Amino acid sequence: MGDSAGTPLVCFPHAGGGAGVFGAWSEHLPEGVRLLGVQLPGRADRTDEALPATMSELARRIAFALQWLHGPYVFLGHSMGAVLAYETCRGLANLGLEGPRRLIVSASPPPDEAGAGSRDDFDNHTVELPECTVRAPEARRIFARTVTGDLALLRAYQPSRWRTGAPTTCLHYTDDPDVDRRAAERWREFTTSDFGIISIPGGHFSCYEDPAGTWKRLAQLL
Repeated sequence: MGDSAGTPLVCFPHAGGGAGVFGAWSEHLPEGVRLLGVQLPGRADRTDEALPATMSELARRIAFALQWLHGPYVFLGHSMGAVLAYETCRGLANLGLEGPRRLIVSASPPPDEAGAGSRDDFDNHTVELPECTVRAPEARRIFARTVTGDLALLRAYQPSRWRTGAPTTCLHYTDDPDVDRRAAERWREFTTSDFGIISIPGGHFSCYEDPAGTWKRLAQLL
């Protein structure tokens, strides 16, 4: 999606979400940006695949797949996807590969707070599913299964104090009750490079609900 020859924007979804959740962004991306959604096991065309037992193993597999991505690129992770994007940066470093030119973390506490039990509720959200799909029992069953698996990864997550070399930007949503400004600011502890915060009006899933407004603020980063 987006410019097929542009800079790749690799997007990591929230718990329970799939790559398709970023589809509404394609028409709002800056010129010269190509959107690549990460499709995690257990959803869409990977429904029959099991998640790895740990976040670090999942990130390692994603990093291995991304080694074939040439040229500069950007990571953007939303909610649980922010922690996964950060861990994928670490996976790339462990492979001796260059990481993204920027890491954008959205609506997530920093890695050492990410496994808190309070996350059980706020990532369990059906923003990705249209109303007709939510009513389908099979779709609800699959969604519940993916959320349960993803949250199990978060609860078991053992963060390190590793710091990425990528410039990092945190997207803080002003009406998000679960990620306050203090938590957003703490992401600066996980990079050795430049850090900044962009405040966006709205709640936890505003980036999906208002893609035009979101990308008006983010275009400068790409």
